[in-house]
Amino acid sequence: QQQHQQQQAPPDAKRSKNNGTTASGNGGGDEAERYLVKKYRPDKYYRSVEAFARYTKSHRMSDSAYVRLPPSRGYGTPDKPFVFCTRIGGQALSWGRGKTRDAAIDCACRAAFALVSAHGYQDFTMDEDCLTTEPMPTVGP
Repeated sequence: QQQHQQQQAPPDAKRSKNNGTTASGNGGGDEAERYLVKKYRPDKYYRSVEAFARYTKSHRMSDSAYVRLPPSRGYGTPDKPFVFCTRIGGQALSWGRGKTRDAAIDCACRAAFALVSAHGYQDFTMDEDCLTTEPMPTVGP
């Protein structure tokens, strides 16, 4: 019989504030900055982010994540450089643009609620930074 062993980080390893953060690769320019919804904790309170976490938990969307679109491709604007999408089941659902990571995720969550029209979640306002279609990059690959 094989015994199940849980992998543990070495004691001197540093942990980020946001458990569930991943970036593929070893430091190249276009790695995906990704945060699992169930583990993400914004620096400031956003009702939409908290509601989205509750919604994905209650509907058992355990693989849901916030994924940053590559900054080098020009998805953001000079005043709002952060662009994140909500990803569920490997598919991008909505996008948000903001001055900070948390503001962009807030916009993406509000756009997701606008798309799914979930009962009890209609009071989140949309603005020009809440996107229901993928933004076009301004810089080619």
